[in-house]
Amino acid sequence: MIYDVCVIGGGPAGIFSAFYSASRKMNTVLIEGNHELGGRLNLFLNYEIYDIPGQFGVLARDFKQALIEQLKVSKANMLLGEIVEEIENIDELFYVTTTKQTILAKTIIAATGNGFNEVKRIEHAHTSGKIQYDPPAFQQYDGPIAVIGHTPMAADWAIQLMGYGNAVTLYTDKELNLQPILMDGLANNNIPIYKFSDFNDWAYEAVFCHIGSKKRTIEFNGRIAQRDNGLTNCRGYFVAGDARYEQGKLKLIHGATHDAMQAVNAAFQYLHEGANYQPIVSTHDPIFKEWIK
Repeated sequence: MIYDVCVIGGGPAGIFSAFYSASRKMNTVLIEGNHELGGRLNLFLNYEIYDIPGQFGVLARDFKQALIEQLKVSKANMLLGEIVEEIENIDELFYVTTTKQTILAKTIIAATGNGFNEVKRIEHAHTSGKIQYDPPAFQQYDGPIAVIGHTPMAADWAIQLMGYGNAVTLYTDKELNLQPILMDGLANNNIPIYKFSDFNDWAYEAVFCHIGSKKRTIEFNGRIAQRDNGLTNCRGYFVAGDARYEQGKLKLIHGATHDAMQAVNAAFQYLHEGANYQPIVSTHDPIFKEWIK
């Protein structure tokens, strides 16, 4: 099968790109390296988001689920747990090689964010396998808790766990340089901070670690120059979300979904010469009513 559009990346920009592409009646496949959709939203599932118009204080978990349910309605194809390893452009077709197969597509929408993320893991003589890298359950534990990391996420975990009445200690191997709200939160909660070299897990019921992530990016056609609507120097290759760079760009979820629409409309126009760049709006397009029957 040759797809009209291959969307790479399953974060907000990728999910909405695939949904919107299907709404323009293009045969679409979305490829995500992780085994679940959501991208960076998966790091903040229990956090409230305030910068999405009309979604004031929505939980990241709920917003992620709403995006996924919207995508399912469109019946776009999804491939999860497949990392894109190579993209080749041959005779105006893109050959997208993943860890499992090769996909053929007429166009690409790269919505890879800052790259495929893998959690950084640590090795230390005083650890016995107790360290957890997933977000903690925010609750009261029976014993003291340790958090390891110098990142904003690690500090936030420590503050939130303290709020549930836990005895929390933060360990770090770097000087903390965080937003004032986090530094004040650590100080106001009297959370002790020690060097990681002093860490020993025997004293803690649970240990949670966040020291950042490794980033894996897809290189294609050298450095891709981009113009305002996500076009690149390769015909048929478009960019959306945090992977798209331009002067004045704001890396917010609402901006990512706007990028997605621009990339999809550009892909549609590329495939259908002379087509209108602007689609019919959803209130006047019968396809949306057909999907929800």
